[in-house]
Amino acid sequence: MILPSVALVQQILDEFGLKHSVDDDGDLTVRWEKCSVFFFFYGERREVLQARLYLNRRFSVDNRGALALLLDEWNRTKLFPKTYTVLPDDGMVGVCAEQCFDFEAGVTRTQLKYAIGMWVDTLLRFTDWVDEQV
Repeated sequence: MILPSVALVQQILDEFGLKHSVDDDGDLTVRWEKCSVFFFFYGERREVLQARLYLNRRFSVDNRGALALLLDEWNRTKLFPKTYTVLPDDGMVGVCAEQCFDFEAGVTRTQLKYAIGMWVDTLLRFTDWVDEQV
């Protein structure tokens, strides 16, 4: 059993044919036309892996309530990813979705690859769903 690492996640993203980069903050990122997915590592041994999607599209603050209701609908009817709004420094409302798991007990490479593949797939499905709704 292993713990996730930046190098291992990069290898898995390569195997999926996904172009990725590490930004100035050391965050592993995959970018698409409509969104970006960041992979974050938390915990004492960096055993918690999170894939967080940020939509590139932003919304007026006046629409935050309606967006929150829309995301509540997703959260009620889908098991994952968890979705929510954020208010970045630019004053526009952003939309995020995330998958997260604590691999403290370890994981096989095959299990980690499956989880990352499933996470990316469901995060991108959420992006399409938002486009259909708004």
